[in-house]
Amino acid sequence: MRFIASITAFLLSAASLIAAEIPADTLWNSANSNYSTGNYREAAQLYEQILNEKGESAEIYFNLGNACFKQNLLGPAHLNYERARRLDPTNPDILHNLDFVKAMQIDKIDEIQDMFITSWLDNLMNIFRTGVWATVFYTFIILSLLLLSVFIFSQASRARKLSFTGFCLCILLGGASFYLGYRQRTQALNRSEAIIYSSEIVVKSTPNNSGPDLFIIHEGLKVRIIDRQGNYYRIILNDGKSQGWIPRESAEII
Repeated sequence: MRFIASITAFLLSAASLIAAEIPADTLWNSANSNYSTGNYREAAQLYEQILNEKGESAEIYFNLGNACFKQNLLGPAHLNYERARRLDPTNPDILHNLDFVKAMQIDKIDEIQDMFITSWLDNLMNIFRTGVWATVFYTFIILSLLLLSVFIFSQASRARKLSFTGFCLCILLGGASFYLGYRQRTQALNRSEAIIYSSEIVVKSTPNNSGPDLFIIHEGLKVRIIDRQGNYYRIILNDGKSQGWIPRESAEII
């Protein structure tokens, strides 16, 4: 049932993504005006209001990240850049600011490199947004039906051969586009990653404050949540090794 719901959400994503990116003009102009005059706190509040009223938008998350960065709020800045990338994974401005804010982090973590096939699929997947992949999928399905009708009703052997070949190719490409769109949407909905908000937090070996200390992490670091217990998250760093428990209030889920 969950799988079917995810598929349905993917197929409807084109309309939902477009609707989510229409800002309230008055608030949008006011937020941008405050940002341009250096009123970053007021700008950030207005960007958050737009998100609450109109839904998610890569552009608004990006601007909110900039407003937070101007206030030296490394955690919120990193969080909003990550949320912007989740919606627009190939935007060069978002990727540039993400790299910049990561370079300012205190903690330098040697991340595990993805396998070649995983990186290749991600690069291919990020050519389009989820909504575009849905459109590509529908296009290939319509073409396959047209070619199938030619194959069924045509009397010419050459036309039948070409239409059947085209039909098979459209089915293959349609299936690939569906998989890439579904993969992209699944990654976007995966909320297992978080950004550390506390300026400094001691990672514990148990989900309570009395457990032994393991190591210290700082604001802005991205971690992955692998378990939840009470008011604590069990996290693992991107090196794939270091893990432990932190209070929930010390991190914000992407």
